[in-house]
Amino acid sequence: MTVSDRWRSLAAIISASFGVGMMLGAIVPLITLRLEAQGVEAFWIGVNAAMVPLAIILAGPFIPRLMARLGTLGSVYTGIFLFAATVPLFPLLDDYWLWCALRFLAGLSAALHWIASETWMNLLATERNRGRVMGIYTAVMSAGMAVGPVIVGWTGIEGWSPFLAVLAAVGFSALPLPFARGLAPVMPPHRQGALGLAMLAVPVVLVASLAGGLADAAIFTLLPLYALDAGQTQQAAVLMLAVFTAGNLALPWPLGWLADHTDRGLVLRACVMAVVLGALLLPFVIGSAVQWVHLFLWGGTVFGMYGLSLGLLGARVGPERMAAANAAFVIVYATGSGLGPVIGGAAMDTLGRDGLPAIVVVGMLAFLAFDVFFRRR
Repeated sequence: MTVSDRWRSLAAIISASFGVGMMLGAIVPLITLRLEAQGVEAFWIGVNAAMVPLAIILAGPFIPRLMARLGTLGSVYTGIFLFAATVPLFPLLDDYWLWCALRFLAGLSAALHWIASETWMNLLATERNRGRVMGIYTAVMSAGMAVGPVIVGWTGIEGWSPFLAVLAAVGFSALPLPFARGLAPVMPPHRQGALGLAMLAVPVVLVASLAGGLADAAIFTLLPLYALDAGQTQQAAVLMLAVFTAGNLALPWPLGWLADHTDRGLVLRACVMAVVLGALLLPFVIGSAVQWVHLFLWGGTVFGMYGLSLGLLGARVGPERMAAANAAFVIVYATGSGLGPVIGGAAMDTLGRDGLPAIVVVGMLAFLAFDVFFRRR
């Protein structure tokens, strides 16, 4: 594959992530606020949100084998189609437990799309540009995720219109993919036991993924509830989430550039410390004009952990194990994503709204402790 073809292929899959970001950015606050309006407690909202990562954890071990059969592009298309089939069922089946089942089904389709897309990118990225490729990917994804809450603020949370907007975002994510026909990388054949070997190869990366998933999902699911409890309006709560997500538009490329030109692990640890600082400052800036700058920068570091960890994974795993390694990465990230809203919701029910930043601090410090222990060993 020529350099030009490589970049065309990367451009197609990265462009598709904008629509995926819009889809996620809209559906998460939509369901959170809709359940909150029905009087559902924060813990049970967290349980509902945990259905997606639970599905990813259960399906993840089987995804590399399925991807080997469907191919790279076929796997991405299949994930998009299955998610599109799920979205219209939410307004038709307006019941808490049915929505848990639907979010589980959405998680199954997300697992296939997610792992296939990131394997695609890691197979085509090189050591010279891996950090910047992943930075661009997370920035484009976050741009979509920043637009998603704005769409919900515009459509409101009642009726069919917000779900139709989510469905339109799903369709938008498929538009760039025909340009990658014949340019998608060949998926490596599946090898028995590759998932376990991949997990043993990069333990620090996987623990970073776990901590990042916990913080990311907890904040993204519960920040609107935090804002409402702090006296913000529903529109302001949605806007806060959009600004938090928009922070990842500015920071991923500089973080990726630093990772490509310095020590990847050192940049990741600095990013983690910035996440801790952002969590500690949140109670002091909420409700002030400073909160918008704070949320923008905090969001950039929280999401920045994902791109840095993903680049570190690609740098340490060979192409023959890339699909299994990406599956392991996503499974661990999904585990954190499942734990984050549940633990965060329970912390908010017990400690008040500041339980949210508290669990973010605990998760980040746990990663740093593991990192220090592993490096000393």
